[in-house]
Order: sequence, then structure tokens, then C-alpha cells
Amino acid sequence: MKANGTDRTLDDLRVEIDAVDSRLLQLLNERADLVHEVGEIKKQKGLEIYAPEREEKLLQSLVKKSQGRLPEKSIRAIYREIMSAALALEENLKIAYLGPEGTWTHQAGRNKFGASVEYVAQASLADVFEKVASRQADYGVVPIGNSTDGGVSRTLDYFSESDLQICAQVNLLGDHDASSSAARFLVLAHNSCPPTGKDITALLIHGDADGLLSGAMKILADLDLKVTQIDGRQESDSEKLSCVFVEVQGHQTSANMVKAIDLLVATGKKVRVLGSYPATGAYS
Repeated sequence: MKANGTDRTLDDLRVEIDAVDSRLLQLLNERADLVHEVGEIKKQKGLEIYAPEREEKLLQSLVKKSQGRLPEKSIRAIYREIMSAALALEENLKIAYLGPEGTWTHQAGRNKFGASVEYVAQASLADVFEKVASRQADYGVVPIGNSTDGGVSRTLDYFSESDLQICAQVNLLGDHDASSSAARFLVLAHNSCPPTGKDITALLIHGDADGLLSGAMKILADLDLKVTQIDGRQESDSEKLSCVFVEVQGHQTSANMVKAIDLLVATGKKVRVLGSYPATGAYS
């Protein structure tokens, strides 16, 4: 192999790789020191250590800056672990998920938080919600598609019964078809995210079963709000919908989103904003 007009042996290349690794290690430690300072400031101000909106902006920026061989998937995977290690240094984050270990929900959690934080398997969706609500876990990961605990209807029930917010979404697009509900997961928290400029807002809309979905969709469409996902809960022993879960492009604080929510309420619907979070994957 030739580079810069000189022959390099396998041993030569390995020496160069070792030198690069030494520089990388030094830089990673410097980065950890800076992250620690950020963490101290956040603690003083009572801010959340984990910031999904900052994370996604950083990942998108790194992908754009990259001029080398690494594809986006690899860049995201590498930095996911770098950020996971930093989170573990600042606070021993606990992530509750629908278990057991090795489920798709567990994989979704690892895709979002990396391998350095603590994962706590839960036997049911109710347990995941309870662990986060009682602050025995910092975040929770739940499927919004099919699950072993009643599917999307049960997930919507637990949202109705809790004050938790959605702060992030996870799409396992590498393992499932993008249109499959089984590929979609939500991260539960006590707060959602500030605007990033590329957001999704989740709404839970209750109302009269007749025309609930069509009426809600018309209001959103009239305000040029694009719906990226719809899931519904049926009334008992009926094919009619009693509530719908929709994900809409845009942040809950945007003028059109605020107007849409007001119009939904004015037409007799009960609306709960479940959170706004960075758009990722197939919906970004």
C-alpha cells in the first residue's frame, strides 16, 4: 500500500492507528471534562441532565460536518455511546422499559441512551409508567405499536391516567419496515422538549366516536399541519373510536398548533398534549 509516495507495512499502519487512538482518548477525556462542567451548571439551575433536543441537533450537525468514510448510521452509533458515557458520569440514569431483557423495547432504549446507563426491565406497561411517575426511574421506553400488554390501546390508557410527557421517539427502522407500528417507541419523562425547528407534537384527542377521526384530521389539515402517525382506541365492544393518538409535525408552541388545539376543544373534543420532541428517522 502506498501513501504520500512511501510504502507502509501492516505494522506501520498499526503504529499510526495506535497514535490516532491515543489522540482520540485524550480528546474524549477533554470532552468529558467539558460535559462535567455543563452538568454542574445544569444541576445548579435545576435543569434536566439529559436533553433530547440538544442531542439530536448535535448528531445532525456532526453528520453534516463529516467528510470521511463513516456513514450517518455509524456516526450516530459512535456518538450515542460517547454521550451515554457522559450521562453515566453525571448521573446514574435509570431507564425503565417493557421487559424482559433483549426485547425490542430494550433495544430501542439502548439505541436512545446507549450502553452506559442503567436499564430496569418491567413486567408491564403499567409498571413502566409507574416507575417514571414515582421517579424510581428517570425515563421510560414503551412501544406505541403492538405489544404483549394490550397493544396501543393500553398505552393510550396509561397516558390518559398519568401526567407524563413524551420527550423523544425511537424508530428501529433497521429492523422493521418504517410503516410498521411495532418499530415505534416513545420515551416517557416528566417534561417534553423545547423547540428545535424540526419537531413532532403528540396529541391525545377524546370525543364523540362518530366523526372523531375525520373531524380532527380536517382541523389539522386546514391549518397545514401534517399528521405523521395515527393510532386509535376503540370503545368496548364497538368498532367506533373513543380517542385517537396523533403525531403532528411542529411544536406545541407554534401558532398553528395552538390554534388547532383551540379549535379541537371548541368543537367539543378533549385534547391532551402529550409532548413535543425532536423529529427523527422516517418522520424528520
